[in-house]
Amino acid sequence: MLSIGEIAHSTGVSRRMLRHWESEGLLTPAVTDPVTGYRRFQDSQLGRVRAITELRALGFGLAEIGQLLDPRIGQSELESLLIHQVDVLQQQITDASTRLVHVQHRLDAIRSKSMEVMMNLSLTALPSLTLWGLSASVLDETEIGLAVGDLCGRLPVADGELVLLYDGRRDDQIIVSAGTVERPDSGTAERIVTPEASEGVTVTFDVAPESIADAWVLLDAELEKRHLTSFGVYRQVNGVAGDVTLQAPVRERR
Repeated sequence: MLSIGEIAHSTGVSRRMLRHWESEGLLTPAVTDPVTGYRRFQDSQLGRVRAITELRALGFGLAEIGQLLDPRIGQSELESLLIHQVDVLQQQITDASTRLVHVQHRLDAIRSKSMEVMMNLSLTALPSLTLWGLSASVLDETEIGLAVGDLCGRLPVADGELVLLYDGRRDDQIIVSAGTVERPDSGTAERIVTPEASEGVTVTFDVAPESIADAWVLLDAELEKRHLTSFGVYRQVNGVAGDVTLQAPVRERR
């Protein structure tokens, strides 16, 4: 007779999982001590535990496993369960293939833009910048995209370049701003001033990167090779021709 700990050791299945299977009716102790509550299992039940493990690895749910391991199961019921799982696995393959295409596309784009960053990066002073636009605060970089979309939707329509600013100088928030150099006729825009930087980095992409976040990562990676790091207020200038320029102050890495 085996304890639940011995079964766990022999099969690699955790005690917690074995107890869960027991509560679901998939595993029944051969003997339960009425005083201590300790449970003992037949040696032959190791095979059942391994069978459950294999079926779980194939994606079957516990209810389906209970049916598959029922010795009274008929052919039609068995085929139905297997056909259903074939459909589930085929859909998972389709979904995984779609995700693979997206991941490979992003990888290819990163490698392509990495060469572009290396060739186009220049170190130069950044002049002070005055915008007319709107600002919002976010708590995390993942919220920047939504904030930019909201700000651009509320900005007056303009024909010139759209400038985005990301000010992460505070630990508790990031100030996101969107605006134009020319003051719009509408009175909703506010004056936003960005100080000059005596040392900065500039990279221009003739075609906008699919992921601006990835572009910043590539820029920082290239700066790291030069023992530099970006900081302060980050600038993104979206040109009218579809080009994008990224700029930021830089300093030596510590």
